[in-house]
Amino acid sequence: MPRKRLEPGQDNIASTKPHKSRDARGRTVWAMQWYINLNGQVSKHSTRRVGGTANDCRQQARAHADRLRHEARMPGSGGWTASSRMDEFVERVCRPLLMDNDYARPLRPRTLERTNLKLDRFVEQVRGMRICDLTAPNTLSNIFKRIAVDHGNPTAEMAASAARKYVFDVAVRMQILEYNPLRTVPIEVTVNESRVKPHRGQNHPKGGVAIRREDHERVITYLLDLDPTLPAAGGWTSRERTQRRATVIDLTLLQATCGLRLCEARSLRRRDVSERDGMLILSVSDATSKTHRGRDVPVLHKRVAHRLRERLKGLSNDPDAVVFPSLDGPNAVWDSSSCSRAIRALYNELADELDIPLLRTHATHVWRTTLNSEWIDAKVPAERRAAYFGHTVNVNRRKYTDMTDVSMLAGLVTIPGDEPELEEADEVADADAFKAQEIFDGVFGPIASGRRDGDDVGDSCDGHGESGGNDTDDAGDEAAATGEDGR
Repeated sequence: MPRKRLEPGQDNIASTKPHKSRDARGRTVWAMQWYINLNGQVSKHSTRRVGGTANDCRQQARAHADRLRHEARMPGSGGWTASSRMDEFVERVCRPLLMDNDYARPLRPRTLERTNLKLDRFVEQVRGMRICDLTAPNTLSNIFKRIAVDHGNPTAEMAASAARKYVFDVAVRMQILEYNPLRTVPIEVTVNESRVKPHRGQNHPKGGVAIRREDHERVITYLLDLDPTLPAAGGWTSRERTQRRATVIDLTLLQATCGLRLCEARSLRRRDVSERDGMLILSVSDATSKTHRGRDVPVLHKRVAHRLRERLKGLSNDPDAVVFPSLDGPNAVWDSSSCSRAIRALYNELADELDIPLLRTHATHVWRTTLNSEWIDAKVPAERRAAYFGHTVNVNRRKYTDMTDVSMLAGLVTIPGDEPELEEADEVADADAFKAQEIFDGVFGPIASGRRDGDDVGDSCDGHGESGGNDTDDAGDEAAATGEDGR
């Protein structure tokens, strides 16, 4: 007997009889197949229920049919509906919109790169699932917790933030979903740290890692004396390879003596470099700084300052000329991935030639920690150091102070019998503090960080007791150079 024709929105659940059977464990099982017409297309569905009655099985089938009708009523756009696959929706719609970066406040390149990476983590977990499957809070929570276990809690939180804004908001605007499930209900996305899988760098001491003062000086001397000339190889001419090596050497020298972040150093242009009272000054704008804290950074090392002046002579007079350009042209900023690979190769060379194993496992952020730790010993106040590095006092103490290397402390402790007279020691300490203060006052001014004339130079030089915002300062470029996931 032919089936009765179904009109759009109709189903045949009422006229379908569930079949009773028993499973291997002896339990009663009800099963039925039924049809529904959605927007003129008839589709077949199955419902299975363990236990209960035939009517319970029909009620379960009706609830399923109601969900299908609700999804079909959402108009969607571009052929996308709530039954479409989420991974395809992200790749074909959400990611292209993200890469267009057509927002009132466009994302900076590094932020765009990190957001794109977090979408990768999300897509890995939802592959094959429908958009409507991801509206259940418990389902979303489990997805992000799996990301947390595999990649760490911070990555899971950032993946949830990226999905909320750049996936589910898009689905709502396209009328694929009625609401954003990540905005309506608080969802737990992290796990206990004991469940997070170990990853490279997990056992790094809190506060960052610095190299010893003597190793720091050896690196600078080695780089200043290093000949960048290389022969042609791998499809690159000798001139191209030499130019690239000279650029990465000079960039590393600048970071090792000034503590600029890699993204800040790569973005430097001719207009950002100036002279002030015989001192070379690098201007980092709010837009370039990762923490949106623009600042003027002095090049305190004379030989490195001379090296940078020589590099400027080789650039065009265009104010937009990039100080450390890529091979694509004088105004082309060096791509983060390519630059990080070149840096990694140089750091491996430094680790082998100078016997500094730390440089094989760490990259550009090691200089910020090294300089900060050395300046603590020089009694540079915490406020000055925070202003120089472009973050808060709390972040400066928490992430850029290496307290694991006792060799610096040993150098400060005198051997019994060799101690200077108390009065003489005080004079030496005061002279060191005055010298450090004089350098920073010349750049930032006497009240650059809230210090007033008459404040004791040594007060709170260790940063204890200071308050700061929730400024975070991760090592995104270092992660790229070491192969880590930016966690």
